[in-house]
Amino acid sequence: MNTKDIKQLITILETSNLEELGYKTKDFEIHLKKASANRAVELLSTPAEIQAAVPTESKGNSIKSPLVGVFYSKPDPSADPYVEVGKRVEKGDVLCVIEAMKVMNEIKANQSGVIQEVLLQDGDIVDFDQQLFVIAS
Repeated sequence: MNTKDIKQLITILETSNLEELGYKTKDFEIHLKKASANRAVELLSTPAEIQAAVPTESKGNSIKSPLVGVFYSKPDPSADPYVEVGKRVEKGDVLCVIEAMKVMNEIKANQSGVIQEVLLQDGDIVDFDQQLFVIAS
């Protein structure tokens, strides 16, 4: 089994209602399990930094997810959210974290503005290119 096949299994698990997925052949075995949405988010010392902003025809710029994963609005369950509706953000500010394959990926604003909408809640499954936030310039 190659990396492409493994990534395909991960995508199947992340985009389904399944909690676990196993695959076994004569020479290979893999068992995948979704992380619990209730557990504390642990940020790695060097998380991947991802910027995403796509202009829309609506009232602001739509920040979309560059990957599939689990949405977290705050660094841990007891902390305040990174951003809230009405908060001003600067280019490079962390907006949220998306966990993918046990890696916490910081999603950063690539423009300054005011958060008009936060479209997800902690623990929501995020699809590639799914809208996360709306920022007005």
